[in-house]
Amino acid sequence: MKKTVLGILTMLMAVIVLAGCGMFAKANGIILYGEEEEVLNAVETIKEKEKGEKKEREKEELVEEEQHNIKVLTDDNRQIMILTEQTAQSLIKKKLISEITNQEKGETKAISSLSKVAKGEALLFTKEESYELEIENMNIKYEGNLIIGDGRAYVDMFLIVNDEEWASLEGTEKVMAILKFDKDPSADGFSYEVEKAQLVRIQD
Repeated sequence: MKKTVLGILTMLMAVIVLAGCGMFAKANGIILYGEEEEVLNAVETIKEKEKGEKKEREKEELVEEEQHNIKVLTDDNRQIMILTEQTAQSLIKKKLISEITNQEKGETKAISSLSKVAKGEALLFTKEESYELEIENMNIKYEGNLIIGDGRAYVDMFLIVNDEEWASLEGTEKVMAILKFDKDPSADGFSYEVEKAQLVRIQD
């Protein structure tokens, strides 16, 4: 179901989800999730807004943008996002994949590397260490309690697979767009017709 992401709700969520990466650290990016057309339209809307306001400031606020194809499947009423190894490495480079080091205190630490994913293997990241996910002809290994951004904003868990095998796996194809700004994008509020918009702190 399409969801309108309201600015006021987003700002409230920012206070909650960003607390894990530092005491009220400011966001400088957004991850948009959803159907390809929805996400691409949202990205174009942002670019058009930036183009219209460019004359009023010295530099452009949207400084980086990239898109990745993902898949989403449902297993036992849980939503699982499937990423290619290449997509995962891009997220790691931006310090957008973190390990939860203290669940009670909400403490996290960005990871700097990931185990190599061989053909026929998949890495599963979820808070439920005993969760058993079965995919035909796939050896699934639990690799820890990791999250994207500062919380489980879009799905319950995620799976990383070999780039060549991603296309053959079942799941509904979606798009993830990562946008980086030179200021907190929630400052002016925003609203997009996508399934989910997640404020994040992107680091280089």
